[in-house]
Amino acid sequence: MNVKYFIGGFDKNICYLIWCDESNHAAIVDPAVEINPILEFIESNNLVLDKILITHSHHDHMKFIPDFLNQFNLLKIYISHISSKKLGYISLSDNQIINIGTEIITVLETPGHYHDSVCFWNSKDKKIFTGDTMFIGRTGRVLSEKSSIEDLYHSIYDVLLKLPSNTIIYPGHDYGYKIYDTMKNNIESSKFFNCQNFKDFELVMKNFENNRKKR
Repeated sequence: MNVKYFIGGFDKNICYLIWCDESNHAAIVDPAVEINPILEFIESNNLVLDKILITHSHHDHMKFIPDFLNQFNLLKIYISHISSKKLGYISLSDNQIINIGTEIITVLETPGHYHDSVCFWNSKDKKIFTGDTMFIGRTGRVLSEKSSIEDLYHSIYDVLLKLPSNTIIYPGHDYGYKIYDTMKNNIESSKFFNCQNFKDFELVMKNFENNRKKR
């Protein structure tokens, strides 16, 4: 599965264009940046964009949906079942399969940063699009009313960290030492991913927030 990233948006947001070599069918993961460079790339590579995959319903990750719909009015938009009815998009559930040409994406429900957070996992090429659940070097924050540190701990330690160590993480923001990296490197470089239990994780998160306030 091919991946091309575009950075911009509200705060170093990353939008991903992913596509299948065999069919040229493509999808957008999080339409969070200005679309003209994406449109140019789609056109120059003869791609067929027919899906938008949303990792969670925070506005910055969905901002450019109208712009894409103006260009591709038959786009199918997918989001967690928690928000799908309210937004009028196609519902996603845990372990649901999405086809992009011959490529297969598996939905992993990963609430915590937000109640409707999901990740998109391509097991063939070991690539995962984590939105704001996992960044390079740390997890997402839990400041929203519908955030949960307990859910985030479960999503990180019982879901994402169980994936193969050579999995490549494609996060929703460019907040780390790299734009993307392997799960192995992310674990080795960050205390967020080496906690022994929930209390350890809670302390790491608390210290992170306290250090932000001091800056």
